[in-house]
This record gives sequence, structure tokens and C-alpha cells, in this order.
Amino acid sequence: MTDTTERFAAKAALRDLRPYEPGLSAEALRRRIGDEHRIVKLGSNEGPWGPLPAAAEAIIAHVEGLNRYPDGSFHELRSLIAADHGATPEQVVLGNGADSILINLSLSLLEPGDEVVYGWPSFITYPISVRKVGAVPVGVPLDSDYRYDLDAMLAAITDRTRLVYVCNPNNPTGTYVDRARLAAFIEALPEHVLCVLDEAYHEYVVSDDYADGIREFVTGPAARGNVMVLRTMSKIYGLAGLRIGWGVGPANVVRSVDVVRGPFEMNALANAAALASFGARDQLEMRVAANEAGRTALEAALREVGLDPIPGAANFVCVPLPEGVTGRAVADALQSIGVIVRPLDGFGMPDAFRISVGTPEEIEISIAAIRATLPGLLAAG
Repeated sequence: MTDTTERFAAKAALRDLRPYEPGLSAEALRRRIGDEHRIVKLGSNEGPWGPLPAAAEAIIAHVEGLNRYPDGSFHELRSLIAADHGATPEQVVLGNGADSILINLSLSLLEPGDEVVYGWPSFITYPISVRKVGAVPVGVPLDSDYRYDLDAMLAAITDRTRLVYVCNPNNPTGTYVDRARLAAFIEALPEHVLCVLDEAYHEYVVSDDYADGIREFVTGPAARGNVMVLRTMSKIYGLAGLRIGWGVGPANVVRSVDVVRGPFEMNALANAAALASFGARDQLEMRVAANEAGRTALEAALREVGLDPIPGAANFVCVPLPEGVTGRAVADALQSIGVIVRPLDGFGMPDAFRISVGTPEEIEISIAAIRATLPGLLAAG
């Protein structure tokens, strides 16, 4: 009999791809180190707080109706998002997390051999989603300040380029490109290229020169019809476990995505939580302020042990390491005493790690762990 590994081999575009490696879970680390240390999960850029109270109430209220499918069009949620951002419901795209929208953009817009330009290091789903359909990912190195190099990205665009991704702020570096540079980039794009602005961390940014991509490039008076903006409720809204991604862009692109997305790709509890969360945005101010304070404290502690974290604007800190020290080694050291951080080899930065901003208590624990483990590790490296 023929070996089934040969009979049912994946298509050529997938054969050298590895599955996406999520951040280590608290349960997995507990199995590894036991219960000696309190486990603090700061490796996946999650918000440290749970759902807003109104969202939690909505989830409970909808439990008894889970024997029924939700409204497959999610008309109420689309209408709410549209009204809030000066768009029409036909311009709103929804997904099982923003990741699913990225994959559906590739499925709906890319032919084999098409090219997609993005900055690198950046979100690993960009090249993975592109290669799944036989298209060509074109990663352009970040500039010397770890920001997207928009001029270099323009130079990388060819006749085969269909999409450009701009992660703003960028994951994993936390940097952003300012309003003026982003506007000039979008204005300079050829007619055949759609710009996808990934603003997963939009709500955390407090800088005045950071652009609101939807209002300035999709629905505003300067809109050219060549931008789609993606957002998520996994971060500041505390709904990562429900996977709610959404975006606003050209209606014809949204229609194309709707053709390839699965039926009921977003579930009834996610829909209920999203509707309730959008009605309680005033409660996010505390989370934004706490995030700013926490990120500042983490950066100070990292500098105290001799590291130089990248100045960021999101809910995490990216930390380049000196020669001879890897992000994986740092992650192993911190995880041995219960603090989960993210080594960045999968993101193209093997000599760096990323740590999320937790609650004040979690930050205290992580700072103590940094002081206890990293000086010796850095000296040995």
C-alpha cells in the first residue's frame, strides 16, 4: 500500500509551511512547571481585563438561545459599526477574529503568482495567508527605528502587487507610522493596489499624530477607495476568547470576502458581546490609562537591567537583545518562574522577545521576574 503521507500530501503551496504557533498557554506552562509559581500570561498581547460588564451580561442572556443559529448577515452589528464610523453596512466586514478576514482577503482577491507587500518583522499571518493561495509574500525590512519603511514598500510594488499590509501599530515592535507619512503612502499607491491597514491596537494609541484609518482614509473626504481598515475586539475589549474581528472598506471588497467566508463564521455569543461592548466605550478610558502606566513601568524595569526596549504605542513591549542572547532563552528563563513572554523567532526577530502589559499585580510579578533572571542571563550571553 502507498504511504498515506504521499497519497494525501498537501498542495504545493503548503508543503513547506508550518502551522501558526500561538503563544504558550497558562495551562501548558502549569503542566511543565507545576504549581510552585503563580503563572502570569503576558505572551499573547491579550487585554488583562475580561469583557466589559455589559458584554458579560449579554453573553449570559444569550446562552439559552444557543440551540438556534444567529442572523447570518449580522445586520445589527454591521449597522452599528457603520453608523459609528460614517460608513454604510455594505462597507463593514466581519470575521472570526481579524485573522479570518486576512485569510478571506487572500481567498477572494489573490490569484497564484500575485504579490502582497508588507513590512517585516510583522504579523506572521500576512505571509502565511498569502502563501496558502499560491501568491507571493514580499516582506520589506523595517527601518532603523523598527517602523514600517513606507518608501521602501512603494519601491517594492510591481504590476503583480494586489495588496499591501500596514500593521499600525506594528506587531511585534509596537511602533507606528504617523498620519502624514501614511497619508502620503496611500496617495502614492497605484490604482491596482488595495491598502489593508491592520489597526488591531488602535484603541491603545494616545499620540496626536496617529491616524484613525477609517475616518481619515475610508469614509473621510480624502478617501480614494483603496483602503480597508481592520480592527479587533480581542485586545482592549477583553474578548479574545470569542474571536471578533471587523473592518471597514470598499463595498465591493466586502462582497468578495462575504462570498468566501464560512456561514455563521462569527457566533451568537460573539455577536451579542460585540453589540454590548460598542455601547460601553466610555469604560475603556481606565484601560487605556492603566496600559500607558504599565507599559512605562515595564520599559523602565527592562532598562534597569541593561536592555533597550523599543518605544511602543500598543499594549506590549518589544525588547531587542544583545548578541549571544536569544528571545527563546529569555522566554525559557522567565517561564521557569511562571511569567509567559513571547520569543519572536517566528516573527523574524530571533534576538528579541515581546512582553504584554498586564494588570498592576501582573506587572509587579513580571518586573520581579525580570530582575531575578535577566541580569545573569545577559551576563552569561
